[in-house]
Amino acid sequence: MKSVSIVAIAILCAICAPCGASSLPPTDSTLLPMSSVLDLGAVRSIFPAVTRMAETGADATAQGSPAATRSVFYENDGGSKRVTLTVDRYGDAAGAASAFELALKKSKVPGFKPLKVPNLGARTFGGTVTMKGVTHVGLGVLDGNFVVGATLAGFDASSANVSRFVSLSRAQAALSKP
Repeated sequence: MKSVSIVAIAILCAICAPCGASSLPPTDSTLLPMSSVLDLGAVRSIFPAVTRMAETGADATAQGSPAATRSVFYENDGGSKRVTLTVDRYGDAAGAASAFELALKKSKVPGFKPLKVPNLGARTFGGTVTMKGVTHVGLGVLDGNFVVGATLAGFDASSANVSRFVSLSRAQAALSKP
C-alpha cells in the first residue's frame, strides 16, 4: 500500500514520486517538526476510519530542493485506508512555485480526473484516479514558500469524502502557513 500511496501523492498532491526525489538522505536539520502536520486526533475527527499513525519522516516525494519536509501516513488497522499529509518548505516562494509546477506536469496520467476544489493558498490542485483497484483522492496547495499535500487512499471519491478531505486539507494548510 505504501508504494501505491506514494504514487498517489505524486499524481494528486503536487508532490513527485520517488523518481524525482532527491538522492540525498534527509538530515535532522531538513526534517520539519511533527507540529507542522496535523496530529492523529485531528485526522480522526474528519476520517474516523483512520486509527493510527503508520509512519513519519522526511517527504521522499518532494520535488525540487526543499529546505525541510515532513510526511505522515495515517491508516486504519488493516492498512486498506490511508491518509497522507506532507509539508515541504522551500528557501523561497519561487522554489516552491517551481516544485508545484513540476509536480502538476507529472500528474497527467491515464484515468486522472481533476476535482473542483476551493483555493486554499496561492494555488490549489486536486484530483482523483483509481489505480490497481484503489481510489486515490489528492490535493496540493502552494502557499508562499510551502507546498502542502494531502492524499486519501482506499476511500471512495464521493462528494461527502471530497468535502471532508477539503476540510482536512484546509486545516493542514492553515497549520502550515508561514
